[in-house]
Amino acid sequence: MITNISTRTNSLLSDQAFDALRDTLLSGEIRSGQMVSISELCDKLGFATAPVRDAIKKAAAVGLVTVYPQRGIVVLELSPQELYANFHFRYLVDAEGARLTARQPDHRTLAALKNAHLDLIEKLQNTTLTRQLQVEAMELDWRLHHYLANTLKNPIIAKNYSENCDRIQVLQKYRPPLSTRIQLAMTEHIAILDAIASGDETASATMVQHHFTQTLAWWGVMQEDL
Repeated sequence: MITNISTRTNSLLSDQAFDALRDTLLSGEIRSGQMVSISELCDKLGFATAPVRDAIKKAAAVGLVTVYPQRGIVVLELSPQELYANFHFRYLVDAEGARLTARQPDHRTLAALKNAHLDLIEKLQNTTLTRQLQVEAMELDWRLHHYLANTLKNPIIAKNYSENCDRIQVLQKYRPPLSTRIQLAMTEHIAILDAIASGDETASATMVQHHFTQTLAWWGVMQEDL
């Protein structure tokens, strides 16, 4: 009985340490490519060594960090290959989601999403980009992408998509989008929504592909770099 309680306690602490580590990475407190030691993570996260080690193993398993024995832990490193792999996975899921959504468009949801995008574009055109507005833009960006992915109703894809979103968010902290890119991205999103609303499966997937291509271009990822 004592052993079972101890095991459950250790498991709970490991899960809590992983959640704390994940939050730290997503917030940008530790950035892409940065190397940290286990002791530094223990101090930052407020957990003992054992649960932090377990958290690191879990983070490494989902691609958030890489462990270099005797050296330290490196946060997901920014590279053309890493950017392409993660955004390409998102594109494949989103394109299928857009195609399926176009079969039976939920016009009320689509209209609400489109209006939210139009409102954000208007804000960007009339005000200086602030940190809060940048956060609002990123939240709206993910709102669309999750909407497309959730259409598939596939738990395996959902799990991998969620982990992929975490990796992309860590990479995005390295280079937060500027007002011009946000406006272009919102315009690309609107084109996706309009294509879905029209019921055109092919056009919906094509607009997602265009958004993917433009995103890679903004990051400066070229085919020859892959």
